[in-house]
Amino acid sequence: MTASRGAGPDQGPSQPQQRRIMRTRTVGNLGESFDSQVVLSLLVEIAPILRVANEVESSNPRVAYLCRFYAFEKAHRLDPTSSGRGVRQFKTALLQRLEREHDPTLMGRVKKSDAREMQSFYQHYYKKYIQALQNAADKADRAQLLTKAYQTANVLFEVLKAVNLTQSIKVDREIVFSL
Repeated sequence: MTASRGAGPDQGPSQPQQRRIMRTRTVGNLGESFDSQVVLSLLVEIAPILRVANEVESSNPRVAYLCRFYAFEKAHRLDPTSSGRGVRQFKTALLQRLEREHDPTLMGRVKKSDAREMQSFYQHYYKKYIQALQNAADKADRAQLLTKAYQTANVLFEVLKAVNLTQSIKVDREIVFSL
């Protein structure tokens, strides 16, 4: 993507805009070869998905896997030829992690399908965090915690919709309208 910067009389000829690299630190992200995940500005949309995957991994590894899988699909849609700097390495590392985690997380799955697993986890998360925080008496930290919980729930719902497209289960109206 080459966009011109404003080339006013004082600024000289226009120069191509450079891509910015944004680094975000996450626990246990892409494997041993990555100390921090490098998310290019082109792929910055997947950072929240990977954050949620890391956040929910201890309570449900399969949901974390599904979040990472969705992040991989989204990264591929954003840059299908992996032409961006570092995109090929990023996608390769993420794919290797997905391959490594597929079977163990599948064996640990509680529900009959990934769609049902995602739906169940989303409902549990919504009840445990969103509704509990909405009803909390302590309002000091509530707004900040509720904002983070809504961001997480939004990502989980996005992944639920993506998984549901491939496995086609009926999503309760209450879930659809909860966000």
